[in-house]
Amino acid sequence: MNNMTDILEQYIKELFKESSEDHIIIKRSNVAQKFDCVPSQLNYVIKTRFTPEHGFIIESKRGGGGFIRITKITLHTDKDYIDYLIETVDKDVIEIDEALRLIKILLDKEYITKFDYNHFVDTIEVITNVHNQFLNFVDEGIAEEMNYNTKMNLKVLVVKFLTNIKYNKRG
Repeated sequence: MNNMTDILEQYIKELFKESSEDHIIIKRSNVAQKFDCVPSQLNYVIKTRFTPEHGFIIESKRGGGGFIRITKITLHTDKDYIDYLIETVDKDVIEIDEALRLIKILLDKEYITKFDYNHFVDTIEVITNVHNQFLNFVDEGIAEEMNYNTKMNLKVLVVKFLTNIKYNKRG
């Protein structure tokens, strides 16, 4: 562990190991003081490493009595996790970096192979390149509509990818 992000992540994971509950409650200021860091470093760790895609729900209250409650999502099978991701992604448009982060998590958790990961990333890269080429030839209003449509199509692609994983996953 060589950086504060890793140290804070490990600390939070240790709190879960010690807890008999499915959640922990921490105070930003206490953790920041304990590790001699700024509260925004803790915010960064929580926003990047304790997301719904990683299996956590975050509740936060700011101010003097403020806290952060991190709840571990309890899923019973791999298919429950994939269903959860499908439901989460299907609610709104998705950004390219979010889609790539999600697919990386699936690779890290061994839901997909490196081949599947590379295939998905290559597909996103081609879509992005084509999209960006067209943006150079259209006016601002059409470009805005194209951006929205691309995000909606990306959402459909991710949901189909997840659905494919779900039905090909054993267990």
